[in-house]
Amino acid sequence: MRIFVTGGSGFVGQNVIPVLIDEGYEVLALARSLGAKKKVEALGAIAVEDNLTALTEVTIQSLRTCDYVLHAAAHMDFAYDPRPYYPLNVEATQSLLSLAKKEGIKRFIYISAAPVVPGSPIRNLTEAKALPQLPRDLYPKTKAIAERAVLAANSRNFQTVSLRPPAIWGPNNPHYEDLLTHVKDGTWRWIGGGNHVLSTIHVLNLANAILAALRSSKGGEAYFVTDGDRRTVRQTFTAILEAEGLDPGKKELPRAIAVIVAHLFGGIWKLLGLKSRPPVAPLMIRLMGTEFSVSDQKARKELLYQNAISFEEGIAALTINSLN
Repeated sequence: MRIFVTGGSGFVGQNVIPVLIDEGYEVLALARSLGAKKKVEALGAIAVEDNLTALTEVTIQSLRTCDYVLHAAAHMDFAYDPRPYYPLNVEATQSLLSLAKKEGIKRFIYISAAPVVPGSPIRNLTEAKALPQLPRDLYPKTKAIAERAVLAANSRNFQTVSLRPPAIWGPNNPHYEDLLTHVKDGTWRWIGGGNHVLSTIHVLNLANAILAALRSSKGGEAYFVTDGDRRTVRQTFTAILEAEGLDPGKKELPRAIAVIVAHLFGGIWKLLGLKSRPPVAPLMIRLMGTEFSVSDQKARKELLYQNAISFEEGIAALTINSLN
């Protein structure tokens, strides 16, 4: 079994590739840079040196030898620079999708994101009850557009599945660097008290969801995938931060003030055409300052998805990792 993977050198890819290899898959991983090449090869994958936004014959030849595609690469940031989002999240997905179908790939697994559904707050949302509109922020909006292309391409001989993970966590997650910095310098605040529910998924549970999607015969469907339990933002991140040896404290910021500040920064950044990341953005408030919980019962029923690791086991692993 051969699988072509994008995003292999990223946080998700570096955790998923070893799982795929352990399950008997031969992994061909796209690598744009020398650094990415070294990372995926160290994991046991075969590096395919090419650029996702300008795929060449190298990728075409690789796809021709594979049965599956796992498309995990994406641009995710809270910055207001719109330039990377459409080429990386939409156009590159459409290009890879077209090539994969042409070269005889059997199943195309797309790593989408839970925020591709619009609305806030989101409370235990199922796929069937999600609104059809696109979200406003660039990251979830472009991921949603790409997801629609993926699902529309589904056919009997080319099955596509979209997995929608919420907040992904696990050891050495670079997306938590800002969080750790704010806690260390004392500027961290629990927005709205942090007592609202936030769905999460450990990266190894996401790997298990990917395996379930690869083994399933379902196609043309999107699935929320989570850790399967309900915890508040404060419970989740207190446990993660304490595993890192940090105390998040109890300082709070009223949600209404956070919303005003986020939109104020957003207006200034857009007015001045700034491309950097603002101190706070509306998407941060949507994901961290408001309930965002989804149900993964469809994935558990149709894909037979199961957890690989519990929350407590994941926290214990973080503790061990931080001590090392």
